[in-house]
Amino acid sequence: MIKRLAVLLLALAFAIAPARAQTPPAAPSPPPALEQYTGQLLDFRNNYAYFTTGDAFAVVDAPRVVDFATGVPTTVNPGPRIYARVTFDPATKKIIEFAISKTRIPVPREIRFAGGFAVAASTPVPASELQGGTALSGRQVTVEFEVSVPPTTSFTDSIYLASDYSDWNPTAIKLDRVDAYRYRAQRTFASGTKFAYRVTRGTWNSVERGEDGLDAPPHQFFVREVDVLAARVTVYHWSDESAQNAGANPNALPTPYNPSPFGGGPGGIRVPQVPTPAPIVHH
Repeated sequence: MIKRLAVLLLALAFAIAPARAQTPPAAPSPPPALEQYTGQLLDFRNNYAYFTTGDAFAVVDAPRVVDFATGVPTTVNPGPRIYARVTFDPATKKIIEFAISKTRIPVPREIRFAGGFAVAASTPVPASELQGGTALSGRQVTVEFEVSVPPTTSFTDSIYLASDYSDWNPTAIKLDRVDAYRYRAQRTFASGTKFAYRVTRGTWNSVERGEDGLDAPPHQFFVREVDVLAARVTVYHWSDESAQNAGANPNALPTPYNPSPFGGGPGGIRVPQVPTPAPIVHH
Protein backbone atom coordinates (compact mmCIF):
# COMPACT_ATOMS: atom_id res chain seq x y z
CA MET A 1 0.00 0.00 0.00
CA ILE A 2 2.77 2.43 0.91
CA LYS A 3 4.71 1.48 -2.21
CA ARG A 4 1.64 2.05 -4.44
CA LEU A 5 1.07 5.45 -2.78
CA ALA A 6 4.69 6.49 -3.47
CA VAL A 7 4.34 5.53 -7.12
CA LEU A 8 1.14 7.58 -7.46
CA LEU A 9 2.74 10.64 -5.82
CA LEU A 10 5.76 10.38 -8.14
CA ALA A 11 3.50 10.15 -11.23
CA LEU A 12 1.50 13.14 -10.00
CA ALA A 13 4.68 15.17 -9.53
CA PHE A 14 5.77 14.49 -13.11
CA ALA A 15 2.30 15.35 -14.37
CA ILE A 16 2.21 18.81 -12.80
CA ALA A 17 5.92 19.66 -13.37
CA PRO A 18 6.51 22.21 -16.23
CA ALA A 19 7.79 20.69 -19.47
CA ARG A 20 11.50 21.21 -19.97
CA ALA A 21 12.20 23.52 -22.91
CA GLN A 22 14.06 21.83 -25.71
CA THR A 23 17.20 23.51 -27.03
CA PRO A 24 16.62 24.61 -30.66
CA PRO A 25 19.12 23.29 -33.20
CA ALA A 26 22.00 25.61 -34.03
CA ALA A 27 21.44 27.73 -37.12
CA PRO A 28 23.70 26.81 -40.06
CA SER A 29 26.66 29.11 -40.63
CA PRO A 30 26.03 31.57 -43.48
CA PRO A 31 28.18 31.05 -46.58
CA PRO A 32 31.15 33.39 -46.89
CA ALA A 33 30.32 36.67 -48.62
CA LEU A 34 31.37 36.82 -52.27
CA GLU A 35 33.87 39.58 -52.98
CA GLN A 36 33.43 41.71 -56.11
CA TYR A 37 35.54 44.17 -58.07
CA THR A 38 34.44 46.72 -60.67
CA GLY A 39 36.58 48.35 -63.34
CA GLN A 40 37.58 48.49 -67.01
CA LEU A 41 39.37 45.53 -68.53
CA LEU A 42 42.71 46.02 -70.19
CA ASP A 43 43.00 42.41 -71.34
CA PHE A 44 41.82 38.87 -70.59
CA ARG A 45 44.06 35.97 -71.52
CA ASN A 46 45.66 32.82 -70.12
CA ASN A 47 43.17 32.71 -67.23
CA TYR A 48 44.12 36.20 -66.00
CA ALA A 49 42.02 39.36 -66.15
CA TYR A 50 43.94 42.65 -66.30
CA PHE A 51 42.32 45.96 -65.39
CA THR A 52 43.34 49.50 -66.30
CA THR A 53 44.20 50.09 -62.65
CA GLY A 54 47.15 47.73 -63.10
CA ASP A 55 45.56 44.93 -61.05
CA ALA A 56 45.52 41.36 -62.33
CA PHE A 57 43.26 38.56 -61.07
CA ALA A 58 43.28 34.81 -61.69
CA VAL A 59 40.21 33.36 -63.44
CA VAL A 60 38.69 29.86 -63.31
CA ASP A 61 38.77 27.78 -66.49
CA ALA A 62 35.14 28.41 -67.47
CA PRO A 63 33.87 31.62 -65.82
CA ARG A 64 30.22 32.62 -66.15
CA VAL A 65 29.77 35.67 -68.40
CA VAL A 66 26.55 37.67 -68.16
CA ASP A 67 25.26 41.03 -69.35
CA PHE A 68 25.54 43.52 -66.48
CA ALA A 69 22.20 45.22 -67.18
CA THR A 70 20.08 42.07 -67.52
CA GLY A 71 22.04 39.35 -65.72
CA VAL A 72 21.42 37.08 -68.73
CA PRO A 73 24.34 35.05 -70.17
CA THR A 74 25.91 36.81 -73.16
CA THR A 75 28.09 35.80 -76.09
CA VAL A 76 30.18 38.97 -75.75
CA ASN A 77 33.62 38.04 -74.43
CA PRO A 78 35.50 40.01 -71.78
CA GLY A 79 38.29 41.97 -73.42
CA PRO A 80 40.04 45.33 -73.80
CA ARG A 81 37.91 48.41 -73.03
CA ILE A 82 35.03 46.30 -71.70
CA TYR A 83 33.71 47.30 -68.27
CA ALA A 84 33.16 44.43 -65.83
CA ARG A 85 32.00 43.61 -62.34
CA VAL A 86 33.75 40.38 -61.41
CA THR A 87 32.83 37.99 -58.61
CA PHE A 88 35.41 35.89 -56.78
CA ASP A 89 35.28 32.45 -55.21
CA PRO A 90 36.51 33.07 -51.62
CA ALA A 91 38.08 29.61 -51.46
CA THR A 92 40.22 29.78 -54.61
CA LYS A 93 40.43 33.61 -54.86
CA LYS A 94 39.69 33.30 -58.57
CA ILE A 95 37.10 35.09 -60.68
CA ILE A 96 34.06 32.91 -61.27
CA GLU A 97 31.78 35.43 -63.01
CA PHE A 98 32.04 38.46 -65.31
CA ALA A 99 29.11 40.88 -65.49
CA ILE A 100 30.14 42.96 -68.49
CA SER A 101 29.02 46.17 -70.18
CA LYS A 102 30.25 48.41 -72.97
CA THR A 103 29.46 51.46 -70.83
CA ARG A 104 30.87 52.45 -67.46
CA ILE A 105 29.58 50.46 -64.48
CA PRO A 106 29.00 52.43 -61.25
CA VAL A 107 30.96 51.24 -58.22
CA PRO A 108 28.64 50.68 -55.22
CA ARG A 109 29.89 52.00 -51.91
CA GLU A 110 29.34 48.67 -50.20
CA ILE A 111 31.73 46.87 -52.54
CA ARG A 112 35.18 46.74 -51.05
CA PHE A 113 38.35 46.63 -53.12
CA ALA A 114 39.34 43.00 -53.50
CA GLY A 115 43.01 43.71 -53.02
CA GLY A 116 43.61 40.37 -51.35
CA PHE A 117 42.64 38.62 -54.58
CA ALA A 118 45.03 40.53 -56.87
CA VAL A 119 48.06 38.77 -58.27
CA ALA A 120 51.34 40.43 -57.36
CA ALA A 121 52.92 41.84 -60.50
CA SER A 122 56.46 41.37 -59.26
CA THR A 123 58.39 40.88 -56.07
CA PRO A 124 61.41 42.74 -54.70
CA VAL A 125 63.30 39.46 -54.20
CA PRO A 126 63.98 36.60 -56.61
CA ALA A 127 61.28 33.97 -56.84
CA SER A 128 61.80 31.06 -54.49
CA GLU A 129 61.78 28.65 -57.45
CA LEU A 130 65.00 30.23 -58.71
CA GLN A 131 66.91 30.17 -55.44
CA GLY A 132 69.46 27.44 -54.98
CA GLY A 133 70.20 27.10 -58.69
CA THR A 134 66.85 25.60 -59.69
CA ALA A 135 66.60 25.30 -63.48
CA LEU A 136 64.08 27.41 -65.38
CA SER A 137 61.07 25.44 -66.58
CA GLY A 138 60.18 27.58 -69.62
CA ARG A 139 56.65 28.12 -68.30
CA GLN A 140 54.52 30.79 -69.94
CA VAL A 141 54.75 34.09 -68.04
CA THR A 142 52.55 37.11 -68.78
CA VAL A 143 54.54 40.35 -68.92
CA GLU A 144 52.64 43.62 -68.54
CA PHE A 145 54.38 46.55 -70.21
CA GLU A 146 53.52 50.05 -68.98
CA VAL A 147 54.95 53.18 -70.62
CA SER A 148 54.59 56.75 -69.36
CA VAL A 149 55.12 59.32 -72.13
CA PRO A 150 56.14 63.00 -71.88
CA PRO A 151 53.56 65.82 -72.09
CA THR A 152 54.89 66.73 -75.56
CA THR A 153 53.36 63.53 -76.95
CA SER A 154 50.41 64.21 -79.23
CA PHE A 155 47.11 62.69 -78.15
CA THR A 156 46.78 61.09 -81.60
CA ASP A 157 50.17 59.36 -81.49
CA SER A 158 50.43 55.59 -81.20
CA ILE A 159 53.04 54.04 -78.90
CA TYR A 160 54.95 50.86 -79.72
CA LEU A 161 57.69 48.63 -78.34
CA ALA A 162 60.57 47.45 -80.50
CA SER A 163 62.86 44.68 -79.26
CA ASP A 164 65.60 42.32 -80.34
CA TYR A 165 62.99 39.60 -79.75
CA SER A 166 61.17 40.96 -82.85
CA ASP A 167 64.25 41.95 -84.90
CA TRP A 168 63.82 45.57 -83.77
CA ASN A 169 60.61 46.11 -85.69
CA PRO A 170 59.58 49.65 -84.57
CA THR A 171 55.88 48.67 -84.52
CA ALA A 172 56.23 45.17 -83.06
CA ILE A 173 54.01 45.68 -80.00
CA LYS A 174 51.28 48.32 -80.03
CA LEU A 175 50.26 49.59 -76.59
CA ASP A 176 46.75 50.57 -75.51
CA ARG A 177 46.13 54.00 -74.02
CA VAL A 178 45.22 53.94 -70.33
CA ASP A 179 45.02 57.68 -69.68
CA ALA A 180 46.59 60.89 -70.98
CA TYR A 181 50.17 59.77 -70.37
CA ARG A 182 50.14 56.01 -69.82
CA TYR A 183 49.99 53.06 -72.22
CA ARG A 184 49.89 49.33 -71.50
CA ALA A 185 50.12 45.96 -73.27
CA GLN A 186 50.55 42.32 -72.25
CA ARG A 187 52.55 39.62 -73.95
CA THR A 188 53.48 36.07 -72.96
CA PHE A 189 57.08 34.85 -72.82
CA ALA A 190 58.72 31.65 -71.65
CA SER A 191 60.51 31.92 -68.32
CA GLY A 192 64.21 32.39 -68.87
CA THR A 193 63.70 34.70 -71.86
CA LYS A 194 65.98 37.72 -71.89
CA PHE A 195 65.36 40.59 -74.28
CA ALA A 196 66.09 44.29 -74.84
CA TYR A 197 63.48 46.82 -75.95
CA ARG A 198 62.91 50.49 -76.70
CA VAL A 199 59.82 52.67 -77.01
CA THR A 200 58.89 54.29 -80.34
CA ARG A 201 56.03 56.20 -81.91
CA GLY A 202 56.14 53.90 -84.94
CA THR A 203 59.46 54.74 -86.59
CA TRP A 204 63.12 54.98 -85.67
CA ASN A 205 62.88 58.72 -86.28
CA SER A 206 60.57 58.97 -83.26
CA VAL A 207 62.28 56.82 -80.66
CA GLU A 208 62.60 57.52 -76.94
CA ARG A 209 65.55 59.44 -75.51
CA GLY A 210 66.92 59.65 -72.00
CA GLU A 211 66.30 62.27 -69.35
CA ASP A 212 69.27 64.26 -70.66
CA GLY A 213 67.81 64.30 -74.17
CA LEU A 214 70.45 61.93 -75.54
CA ASP A 215 70.12 58.42 -76.91
CA ALA A 216 69.78 55.90 -74.09
CA PRO A 217 70.68 52.21 -74.17
CA PRO A 218 67.81 49.73 -74.64
CA HIS A 219 65.92 48.52 -71.58
CA GLN A 220 66.92 45.02 -70.48
CA PHE A 221 64.35 42.53 -69.21
CA PHE A 222 64.55 38.97 -67.88
CA VAL A 223 61.49 36.74 -67.54
CA ARG A 224 61.63 35.03 -64.16
CA GLU A 225 59.82 31.89 -62.99
CA VAL A 226 56.64 33.60 -61.76
CA ASP A 227 53.03 34.02 -62.94
CA VAL A 228 53.00 37.72 -63.88
CA LEU A 229 55.71 40.35 -64.30
CA ALA A 230 55.61 44.11 -64.88
CA ALA A 231 57.97 46.14 -67.07
CA ARG A 232 57.52 49.87 -66.48
CA VAL A 233 59.29 52.61 -68.44
CA THR A 234 59.17 56.41 -68.39
CA VAL A 235 59.90 58.21 -71.66
CA TYR A 236 61.39 61.65 -71.00
CA HIS A 237 61.94 62.85 -74.59
CA TRP A 238 61.45 61.81 -78.21
CA SER A 239 64.19 61.96 -80.82
CA ASP A 240 62.07 64.21 -83.06
CA GLU A 241 61.09 66.71 -80.39
CA SER A 242 63.30 69.40 -81.98
CA ALA A 243 61.30 69.06 -85.18
CA GLN A 244 58.01 69.24 -83.32
CA ASN A 245 58.97 72.23 -81.17
CA ALA A 246 60.98 74.48 -83.45
CA GLY A 247 59.51 77.72 -82.27
CA ALA A 248 61.79 80.74 -82.36
CA ASN A 249 63.10 82.38 -79.25
CA PRO A 250 65.65 85.19 -78.63
CA ASN A 251 68.48 82.70 -78.06
CA ALA A 252 67.63 80.32 -80.89
CA LEU A 253 70.20 79.39 -83.52
CA PRO A 254 69.51 78.60 -87.17
CA THR A 255 68.86 74.88 -87.75
CA PRO A 256 67.52 72.89 -90.71
CA TYR A 257 64.15 72.97 -88.99
CA ASN A 258 64.31 76.65 -88.03
CA PRO A 259 66.47 78.54 -90.55
CA SER A 260 65.17 81.96 -89.48
CA PRO A 261 65.01 81.98 -85.69
CA PHE A 262 64.72 85.76 -85.55
CA GLY A 263 62.34 86.19 -88.48
CA GLY A 264 63.07 88.39 -91.45
CA GLY A 265 64.72 87.32 -94.70
CA PRO A 266 67.81 85.23 -95.45
CA GLY A 267 70.17 85.07 -92.51
CA GLY A 268 67.37 85.51 -90.05
CA ILE A 269 67.91 89.27 -89.55
CA ARG A 270 64.81 91.40 -89.49
CA VAL A 271 65.60 94.76 -91.15
CA PRO A 272 63.27 97.60 -90.17
CA GLN A 273 61.53 99.02 -93.20
CA VAL A 274 61.59 102.86 -93.08
CA PRO A 275 59.68 104.62 -95.86
CA THR A 276 61.86 106.83 -98.06
CA PRO A 277 60.84 110.49 -97.72
CA ALA A 278 59.57 112.20 -100.84
CA PRO A 279 62.12 114.56 -102.49
CA ILE A 280 61.75 118.27 -101.75
CA VAL A 281 61.30 120.34 -104.87
CA HIS A 282 62.66 123.92 -104.75
CA HIS A 283 61.20 126.51 -107.08
